[in-house]
Amino acid sequence: MQRLAAPIAWRIPGHAARTLAGFARAEQGSRIDLLAAAHLTSSPARRAAYLRHAADETRHARLFWRRACDLADAPLPAPRADSEDLFARLGEPRFLAFVHRGERRGRIQFETYARQLARRDARTAALFTGIVEDERRHEAYTGELLVALVGAARARRELRRAAMWEAWRTWRRAGRALANVAFVVAMTAVYVIVAPVARLARLVARRRTGWMASP
Repeated sequence: MQRLAAPIAWRIPGHAARTLAGFARAEQGSRIDLLAAAHLTSSPARRAAYLRHAADETRHARLFWRRACDLADAPLPAPRADSEDLFARLGEPRFLAFVHRGERRGRIQFETYARQLARRDARTAALFTGIVEDERRHEAYTGELLVALVGAARARRELRRAAMWEAWRTWRRAGRALANVAFVVAMTAVYVIVAPVARLARLVARRRTGWMASP
């Protein structure tokens, strides 16, 4: 469904710039997590791999941001991303599984966008095509490191657990978003109901005060 809707979505004014800016933020967030992983891992070889990956993510964020600014109708706010402390929260095996899944998902998504945009936006298509090569390399090395770290059988389990954790995180985020919407709706309803009553109460109070003050 998403693949069918994407070509239409890219034609919506402002969509391309917003999407590319979103990718820039995501790449920045990945960079932060990879730098933390490089700091925390006990393996010099994995540290070097994480640092190379972080450098790629920095470059991707810059490329996405520049193209977003080229396509934007108005200045865009600078992309900002926060770390989720994924390495510390998940441990190194599951962190690798999480990154591996994310790189695979990104590769497939960017390959799709490159094909869809090839005729109507060659520059953006070329951007996605170039980044896909890095995504493919990231996907491969994280899978290899995961297997080397815990073995093939446990690697498969970690991938399944990472998928479950992602689903739970998505559900929790959706719940928070719905809770925020519900709060706004509730407060709006309260204002709509209470404000007229408050105004009426003030009007009655003023009239009563005026009546009591009259001779």
